[in-house]
This record gives sequence, structure tokens and C-alpha cells, in this order.
Amino acid sequence: MKKTVHISFLIFVILFGFASGLVQGASPTDPIQENEKDALFPSTSMISHGREVAETVCADCHGMEGISDSQGKPHLAGQRAIYLYRVQQAYQSGARDDQNKNHKAFLNDKSMLAVSAYYASLNPAPNLEALAAAGPADVPEEDAFMGIRDAMKRCVKCHGETGNAEGSGMPNLTAQDPEYFVTSMNAYIDGSRNHNLMKKLAGSLDETTLKEMGVYYAVQEPVRTQTQGAGDASVGERIADNCEACHGDDGNSKKAKMPTLAGQDAKYFIKAMQHYKDGKRQYQKMFEAVEQLSEQDIIDLATYYAAQQPLKRNIRAPLKSAEWIKRCERCHGVGGNSSDPRFPMLAGQDENYLINSLKTSAGQEVTNSTMHLMSDGLSSMDIKRLAAYFASQQPKAVVYIPVPYGDDK
Repeated sequence: MKKTVHISFLIFVILFGFASGLVQGASPTDPIQENEKDALFPSTSMISHGREVAETVCADCHGMEGISDSQGKPHLAGQRAIYLYRVQQAYQSGARDDQNKNHKAFLNDKSMLAVSAYYASLNPAPNLEALAAAGPADVPEEDAFMGIRDAMKRCVKCHGETGNAEGSGMPNLTAQDPEYFVTSMNAYIDGSRNHNLMKKLAGSLDETTLKEMGVYYAVQEPVRTQTQGAGDASVGERIADNCEACHGDDGNSKKAKMPTLAGQDAKYFIKAMQHYKDGKRQYQKMFEAVEQLSEQDIIDLATYYAAQQPLKRNIRAPLKSAEWIKRCERCHGVGGNSSDPRFPMLAGQDENYLINSLKTSAGQEVTNSTMHLMSDGLSSMDIKRLAAYFASQQPKAVVYIPVPYGDDK
């Protein structure tokens, strides 16, 4: 009687459907090639050859046991063989840029496969210090905006905890696109908006922090201002017809670079328009827009917009660490122990190496577009938390066993 053998998910990609031939700059998602399978089922002679290559080329940085003795250099023990092989190819082809001469050492295909198989065959040593600090099951749950909370303390007094200002004359920061928020802050910094306090506050923050603050305010629920205008809203509505192209028909702009005016503090709106009129704010299109507006027109416009309901922008809130971890585990396995030999094991890896790798991926400094897409949106705090988590996990070696099909006897 014939029976189908159920093969572990660790094995099925290895045995079937591979294209033949050598890999030339293969990407991580390319199928495993015929020559690469040799590194998954290495012979004694292949391991021995790989050890010789490691001793000559790799050991100074990664050690003969595959455990780096310095921060920022990756551990190779137990790392997935196909991943190691393809990384070497990337260094040789220039797809990965690196200052280490050994990464571009002339190794033939056989030697690269052999040294990959050698390091993959070693038992990964646990990061005992990191394990003691976090523990394998420690998945952090935290405030996704923790990294900018200190910076935002300067904003709370005027704009409230969520960016919905309660004080008269203060603008709401909610319902704005992050791009507009950053543009506004930079206008204070470069003097396009004349405001000494805001110039000082915004100037003390870097671009990354400003972007993250813009996202924070964009994902808060906007509230209509308590400071209503003293003008005629119906007149303001008619005047607002000229503003629709940029600010929307009810003051809710759909353009990233244009502010939402709906629900905005009336007193603040009037002050901003006056600043455009007298040149304290520099923006040519607004000069033209306010030039023909009378003082009463501005009051009526402020009254109309203050009465409108602001709408939250369609901006995705940042992922929490637990959500980022799940995203990483799609390719790198539960706890960072990948079951696919094409993707690297992250568990127990050097924390500084993981930080640098994530920064590189998020910053588009690598050709791996998949990693860039997956890591795009990571904040500096996210990167630190992810690196600390995966570095603290117990690394596990994977043995690939070819399972034959056939008759049971």
C-alpha cells in the first residue's frame, strides 16, 4: 500500500521545484538553486573545506565557532546556509557595500558554499546576558510614541495632550497631514513664519522627531474648537468657495501639503490671516488669497471654519513592538528562528548588528526592496526595541533532512 509522506515545512521548499544553475546575485525570495542544495546537506569534506576557508578569511571577525567577540559584528554560528551564501555573493557583486576587504575576497562558488555550510553546522550559542534581561517570551507592549513623549512635553501647555487646544488663540494640531505639520515647523525654523518661541522650540527638534510628532497628531481624534467666531458663518461659507481648491469644501483638506481649516480656533485663524497680510508669514499663494479680503471677511471666514467638524486624516498609526515582531516573524520565524534557509536567523544575534541592519534597510541603503518595504516606518525607538527583543531570544540550529517518497514495506 502506498502512503504519502508528510514533509515538514522545514523541508518542502528544498526538495521540489528548484531551477537549476548558479545563482547570480540572487535575492532572498528567489527559489533555492541546484548548487545551493549542497550547502543544506553538506558532506564531511565540504564542512572540512568550509572550516579551512573560515580560518583563512572569516575567523578574525566572526571566530572559528561563529561567535563574534565585538559589538556590531554578526554571529554566524547556526545561521542559515543559503542566506550566508547569498550575502557573500552580494558583497562580491557590489550589491552590498562594505569596507571590510575580506567580504570581497576572491572565493569561488564552491568555497562560498562550503564556508556557509560550515558556519550553518555550528551550534549557536545563546546570548545569556540578553536572555537573562528579557527572556524568550518577553514581547514588549508599550506606547508606540514613547520615543517622542519628552519632546512633546513642550507642546502640551499650549496644544493639549492630544493636540486639541483648549486655550483661545491656540491652533489645533489634529486633522493635519504629517507632511503639512513638518512643513509648518520648518517654516518657523527658517523664518518663513515669524514666531520667536516656535522658532526656538521647533529648532531644537530633528527632522525625524518632527515627522513622528506629525504622525502622532494626525492619528488623534480631532475635536472642533471651543472658540467660535463672532462673524456671520453664512457669509463666511460664501467666501470660502474661493478656498475650496486647497482646503476642501468644508475646510477638510484632502491634500497632504494643505492644512485642514475645519474646526480650527477662530481667534488663531484671524491672527494667521493677518500675519499673511502684514508679511509675518511668507507664502505667495496666501498673499494673493488674503489680499482682497477685508477684516470682516476674515472674521466671517474664521466663524464658518470654526463651526465645521474636522475629520481625521487617513494616516496609519505606528505599529507597536508586538505587531512589528509578528511582521518580522513572517520571514524570520517565531522568535527569530527562521525555518527557511534563505532568510537569516535573528534570534541571539548581536544587538548592535541588528540595529545597524534595520537602520540600513529603513534608510534605503540596501538593494533588498523587500526589507525596505517591511522596515519602512520604523522609528529609532522601534529599531532599538526590535533589536533588543530578537537579540534576547534563544537561537536554534536547523537540520534539513531529505525525506524520500516510496512504498511502505
